[in-house]
Amino acid sequence: MLGKAHTWGLSGIAPKIRLQKEKRRTLLIGSEREQQLLSFARQPLRDVLVIMQDTGLRPDEVLKMRWEHIDWLQKTASNPSGKTERARRVVPISERVLSILGQRRTDANQGWVFPSPKKDSRTGHFSLSTVEHQLVYARHEAGLPEALVLYCARHTYATDALARTGNVAAVMDTMGHANVQTTMIYQHQGLKQIREAINLRNMENRTSAMKTLDGTEEIFGQNLGQSLENDAVVVAVSD
Repeated sequence: MLGKAHTWGLSGIAPKIRLQKEKRRTLLIGSEREQQLLSFARQPLRDVLVIMQDTGLRPDEVLKMRWEHIDWLQKTASNPSGKTERARRVVPISERVLSILGQRRTDANQGWVFPSPKKDSRTGHFSLSTVEHQLVYARHEAGLPEALVLYCARHTYATDALARTGNVAAVMDTMGHANVQTTMIYQHQGLKQIREAINLRNMENRTSAMKTLDGTEEIFGQNLGQSLENDAVVVAVSD
């Protein structure tokens, strides 16, 4: 709009607005952090966080889960309402997610998994803002960094799944990524290999240094022994 106004002579020079690149969520929610966070997490945050950690679903996708989209036999959950074709996908369900869903399940075979307690709810399910506010509280109480956001759970899922399986295509499908470059962001196992290589190098250097030191001490000991022996001979002759 500003550019058009400048073209039509209705304004001065149109300012250039530089869009900021989206920051990558690199903070992982490991076992210790997860326990710290869950100890202060209220519902539905507690269940939403675990489901994200174990399925890779986005926070809004978890909140929009419906019972008719859960396949209990195949242990999968489908996301048919995704904004893109790739987002409309099927994800595997872990045993602990099955346990969570089992506890939440009612006699109804359809409806929201996370229904809103508000009768006048516009969507019928819990809002994303509610869960985000709960996360801020839990994060503060647990003494965790502000960089820890909901999407860190999704990042953790992708990182762990890719590191443990090496199956880029499968992780790409479950994450709903449109291109493989996005999935490869989560490929961190190379860092582990480099760390192990450097640790091995340092260990070999220490071993080599110890051998050199032992060799020097041995030579020094031999020279010292020979010196003492010569001195003893001299002393004997002198007597």
